Amino acid sequence: MQSLKILFLTISTFLKKMFGLFNMPKRYSQLLDEVRRTKSSHIMEIGTWQGTRARAMIEEAKKMRNAKDIHYYGFDLFETMDVNQFAYEISKQPPTLTDIEKKLQETGVNVHLYKGNTMKTLPAVISDLPPMDVIFIDGGHSLETIQNDWRCAKALMSEKTAVIFDDYWLNRHDGARPVVDAIDRTKYTVNLLPVVDVFFNPNFGRLVIVFAKVTRCS
Repeated sequence: MQSLKILFLTISTFLKKMFGLFNMPKRYSQLLDEVRRTKSSHIMEIGTWQGTRARAMIEEAKKMRNAKDIHYYGFDLFETMDVNQFAYEISKQPPTLTDIEKKLQETGVNVHLYKGNTMKTLPAVISDLPPMDVIFIDGGHSLETIQNDWRCAKALMSEKTAVIFDDYWLNRHDGARPVVDAIDRTKYTVNLLPVVDVFFNPNFGRLVIVFAKVTRCS
């Protein structure tokens, strides 16, 4: 049964990639809006995967700052992901850390990559990291992992930081939604951003996806 589930998830991921070639998500442009708004010098991404979003955010930041002043912090399992984690986290099979490091270092910014499960890697380094301008949470999709990623992310928030959750599913009550919905509104402002993407995922069916943006209350 487990092997069949893993095979189904693998096929699902392939179809999602192929479908994406014809229906590219529109919501990711909103990440660049936040990079511009915050004039980002420190960007964190939980779920670096192929580095596509990382490179886009970095290039946007370079329009406002010198490359040497920009720091990108990326967290992912990279090549350590095994089939059990793939199934549990409903994730995507990632490339290697070395491949992504090379790709991002071509931008000329300071690149800091962390390999492993964020349940361990984030708590281990959080006290050594500076406040971030933009934090993008798009890593593991289990409730436990998203809760951990948010707990660590909020420790790195300043007055201007934007934390962006991907996979807030308007037509479902899993993904990032239960974590976002439980955020204390007396301490944080939570907004669902306006751009909506609709996809069919063989594993979940129809998904109506938005970003959730979290900032500290002023």
